[in-house]
Amino acid sequence: AHPLKSSRTRAPRQPTPPAVGAMSDPDPKLVSDAMEAFVDEDYDEARKLYTTLIEQSPEHVAAHVHRSAVNLKLDRFEDALSDAMKALSLDHENPKAYLRKGMALYELERYDPARAAFTIGQTLDPKHAAFKTWIARCEERILEERLADAKQREGPDATIKDATRAPRYKHQWYQSGSHVTIEIMAKGVPEHASFVDVQEDRVTVTVKHADDDPLGNIPYVLDVPLFGKVVPEESRGQVLATKLEIKMMKAEAITWDDLGAEARRNAEATRPNNVSDEGMQRPSYPSSKAANLKKQTDWDKLESDLKKEEKEEDLEGDAALNRMFKGIYENADEDTRRAMNKSFQESNGTVLSTSWKDIGKERTECKPPDCMVEKKYES
Repeated sequence: AHPLKSSRTRAPRQPTPPAVGAMSDPDPKLVSDAMEAFVDEDYDEARKLYTTLIEQSPEHVAAHVHRSAVNLKLDRFEDALSDAMKALSLDHENPKAYLRKGMALYELERYDPARAAFTIGQTLDPKHAAFKTWIARCEERILEERLADAKQREGPDATIKDATRAPRYKHQWYQSGSHVTIEIMAKGVPEHASFVDVQEDRVTVTVKHADDDPLGNIPYVLDVPLFGKVVPEESRGQVLATKLEIKMMKAEAITWDDLGAEARRNAEATRPNNVSDEGMQRPSYPSSKAANLKKQTDWDKLESDLKKEEKEEDLEGDAALNRMFKGIYENADEDTRRAMNKSFQESNGTVLSTSWKDIGKERTECKPPDCMVEKKYES
């Protein structure tokens, strides 16, 4: 799972110019700035800074590994592969370099060498769960390619026969305001044979099968880039008798149109762009928190929502009576407000009149309830 992203704001950076000759040690400030840009998802800026870092310290392995990650984010897969290969030429036992190499090869649809890279990386760092996930993804794609080849060579019957060797479970999903739940209809799956990897923008479910399984030992993989982001730390998967259930907390309380990211990309592509005229939009005023999150808070909407909630709140007794008087006062004209203030103050809270014509003529007398007696105190 990805770490939580930093929400701090950044001032524009000026890359440090390369020194004459290669630096033996990287510039700590440049390393920090480049990583900060990557965490803040400013990938173009991060790529520029890592390039400057590599120009200064061409043998700095981490810089090549990190620029490979940046290039993956920018869909520059050939460049990502080149950076990973350079890192491995400097350190042939770097597991992160093998991870980046495998990811670049996977995106280039070179699944066999990608699986080989992930397998080597897993031997170097067995505790890194990402290798297991990516190996399963490669095996799934390799199987699809083999089935396609079989269909081309031997006809559709051979494909159907081979396809039955890889079980395909049905899955469904549903959501609430705060969570998204995926159910995979797989009966009797042992816990040790299932693996769930929840990242902030992707979920991968892998089910392994025994070598003597009558349907074959090809793993089942459900790999879904998600419509919205989730909180991996607050998400969980569990194995039930008839299904696998993955419950993920939404990072934003929004309604998902679909489970996959493709639906969101399509929605963004078809969104009308005729609201860019500033004169057509209500102003929204930034708060410090909103600025840190690179968003803005619409204070007018927030105030309206709070008033609506207050109005719809179900109150009883004195609270309901006070809200009624408050509503009368807020919607009254100036004379009515003067009458209410004068009558309430002069009568010690026993009279509340809205008629300035009557109240303005003379002092309002105290009129206690029948069960009470007015008592005056001398100071």
